[in-house]
Parts: sequence; structure tokens; C-alpha cells
Amino acid sequence: MKNALTFDVEDWLQSTYVKSAKVRDIVIRQTSKVLDILNNAGTLATFFVQGLIAEAFPQVVKDIDNLGHEIGTHGYSHEFIFKQTPQAFRDDLKKSMRILEDITGKKVIGYRAPDFSIIKDSLWALDILEQEGILYDSSIFPIKNRRYGIPDFKRMPHKITNSGLIEFPLSTLRIMGKNLPVSGGGYFRLLPYKMIKFALKKINAEGIPTIVYMHTYEFDSEDLKKPLKAIEDFNDRLFRFIQNLNRDKSENKLNHLIRDFEFCPVMEVLSIDR
Repeated sequence: MKNALTFDVEDWLQSTYVKSAKVRDIVIRQTSKVLDILNNAGTLATFFVQGLIAEAFPQVVKDIDNLGHEIGTHGYSHEFIFKQTPQAFRDDLKKSMRILEDITGKKVIGYRAPDFSIIKDSLWALDILEQEGILYDSSIFPIKNRRYGIPDFKRMPHKITNSGLIEFPLSTLRIMGKNLPVSGGGYFRLLPYKMIKFALKKINAEGIPTIVYMHTYEFDSEDLKKPLKAIEDFNDRLFRFIQNLNRDKSENKLNHLIRDFEFCPVMEVLSIDR
């Protein structure tokens, strides 16, 4: 079964720690590392690129596109949708799409929200995505989390009711009536690979394609070894430790995934043409 492999392209410092920070060129090296891994394996993926990154470093987008990967948008500012007005969200989306399309000359058809911030209170964003020409979204996590998630949301790709938009929710394993996150980000870094492999095979056995998500910065274990500010307290050091935990194992885990499963861009899994 074909599964979707996806990467969010952003600068951890700006997207996670200090929203007002200037994006750093470290994202060039981080993205290049992931592209090399995929190129060596002959695997194509979808890259959801933040507009702010594309604007600052257009060559990153060109490199992804030139290797045949799909490029979707991760919004422009990496602001949570539930903190935006509908008009502010529309403006952010359109700006990111314009930047990416100007660089590649190709229509952007896929979207992923910053921090999976399409929740019950921000489902209005789906209508705006469709109105602006987005064909599929991969922002909804069918789990209960203090920051994001819609626990009772469908676990498989499906068309949104009364809409042409397809939602490809983040993959979860259903156990004892609950959905468990297994397919990316911190979960991917912290869970043993054997557990991840078991979970993805179980999901495929249900007839559901999985969608694996990672950040390109998760393949860089050096960045967060440095203090984030001149004087760090215990909470600062703990946060940095957790965010950096097992980043040095990401490349090996990805190589195992590519070996054990069939992966391709989202648009191929969903059989979507531009």
C-alpha cells in the first residue's frame, strides 16, 4: 500500500521558540540533509514549506522541486489558526501560496496548518482552503491533546462534507477505543522503531494509508546543543533537552521506514492531479 511521507520545512527557533525571530539559514543545511537521504533511497515525498522560509531562501524550494518532490504550503507566518481571524488566515494562506507558486511555477494544492491548529473551533479554515484552490489538507489530528486535536475525527482520508476538499488526517493507531499518535514529530523521535513499524502495519491492515510527518530540523541534533539565551534556567534547559531528544536517531529511523514501507507524495496517495 502506498503511504504518504511528509516534511514540514521551518526554522525551529522562529516557529517554536520566538515567533518574532528572523529565520536562519540553518534551514538550508537541514533540508539538504533530508533531500540527500531521500535521493539516495529513490523516494519522493511532500514538503510543506513555510512561506517565510521560501521568501528568505527560495533556493530551498527550488532544490526540493528540482528533485521531483511535491511542495505544499505550511502557511506564511506559522501562526496558530485558532489565534487568527478568518481574514488574517486567508491573507496568510494566499501570501504563502503566491511565494511558492512564483518560485516553482506550479500550483500549490496541499496545506498543513502550523501545529495542527485546525481544531473544532477553527474548522472554518477548511472552507477558506477550498475557496483558495487547495485540494487537500493534512492538519487534523484525531487525538486528544492539550494544544490540538479532534479526537472523534475520521482516521482515514476522506472528502469533507459538502466540499471538494480532501482531508488526510495524521495517522493514529486505534487501541481500546482510543487513537494513539504514532507517525511523526516527537512521537516518531521518542517511540522505538519496532513500535512505529507495528503501528503503521496495523493501520495499513485496516486498509488505511498512513501519513508520516517530520520536520527537517529534526535531523539536526547540533542546533539545540547550544544555549537558547545568555542565561538559561532549569525550564529552558529541560525544554531544549526534550526538543533535541533522539534527533540523532532520526536519519536511521527514516532509512528503516523507507526500507519497510512504500512511500510517495500525498498527491500520489490521493490520486490527485494539479
